[in-house]
Amino acid sequence: MKRFLLSAMVLLLANVIAQAQLDLPPVAGNPRAMVSEEVGITSITINYSRPDVNKREGKIWGTLIPTGFTNFSFLTNSPTAPWRAGANDNTTISFEHDVKVEGKDIKAGKYSFHVAYHADSSILIFNKVNNAWGSFYYEQKDDVLRVKVKPQPLDKSVEWLKFEFSNHSANGCTVALMWDNLALPFRVTVNTEDIVIATIRDQLKGNMGFNPSIVLSAAQYCFNVNKNLEEAYGWSKRAITGFGGQKTFPTISNLANACIRTNRLNEADSLMAEVVALGNAQQLVGYGRGLITLKQADRALKVMLENQKKHGDNFVVNGGLMRAYSAKGDYTKATEFADKAIAQALNDQQKKATEELKAKLKEKKDIN
Repeated sequence: MKRFLLSAMVLLLANVIAQAQLDLPPVAGNPRAMVSEEVGITSITINYSRPDVNKREGKIWGTLIPTGFTNFSFLTNSPTAPWRAGANDNTTISFEHDVKVEGKDIKAGKYSFHVAYHADSSILIFNKVNNAWGSFYYEQKDDVLRVKVKPQPLDKSVEWLKFEFSNHSANGCTVALMWDNLALPFRVTVNTEDIVIATIRDQLKGNMGFNPSIVLSAAQYCFNVNKNLEEAYGWSKRAITGFGGQKTFPTISNLANACIRTNRLNEADSLMAEVVALGNAQQLVGYGRGLITLKQADRALKVMLENQKKHGDNFVVNGGLMRAYSAKGDYTKATEFADKAIAQALNDQQKKATEELKAKLKEKKDIN
């Protein structure tokens, strides 16, 4: 019995030791770091350790970091090992969704990141083994992507290695490894619109699909990026007739917008009376300006005239008519309503802005 208990205690102790990890400072004083940013809704996260230059300015690239591949591999003992792109264990980079790096596809996931440095064209390596120490066990067969980039000189030396994000856009950013006097930049691009739409589609299958305001927002996103219009038309109707849906100015005007975008013009016209009935003066001007953007000048003018009948002679209404006639190319009529709006301006800012638009109309330039 004692022997059994002793064996059990040994096994338990071994299990505790195996699972325990001491929280110790990083090896050789190289700080651990993590940087993360989003492109659209796609997170890009880099985990790495930061070596310092330590009075070796100008002796990092090509000296401390050898050119090309080295024979540091524990597997081949031949020049097959790239640099670990940092210190200590693997530098890793994670992509939340599928992306392109320097125009080449890479799937969502977490990868170790390595570099084969060359002064004219360095090789950046993304490898599926992401939990190794350094590049000692690196194997090319596990690469998922290699790209070549040109090292860029830096105006100011970077003491501690770092990664930075820059040159942001809705569908991309530049990521750069920076150390000493050089940067290794690479461009990451993301198909943001398709990713967002796919995410929306999945979300609307759950509880969010029973919230009409969320369904409405889903449709409006598609219209804003001019993609997935047929499905967005269905979502627009669902925001009105689906669970909890109701007829309001936002939902009806959005459905009318959907009809225009999907060439359901008769349906759009039949909704116009409801749009006018539900909207205030500012909302109807906004709706009319949206029609102008869609190259529907005749329909826009009709809405602005209905706005005049409903809400009378005021700055907002006349400003809308000014824009509608401008879209029609009737600059004389547009100027007439500009004068009315200037006289009705509520403050100097409104007056000045309208006077500037009037000046363009005098030159026969569309103000929309």
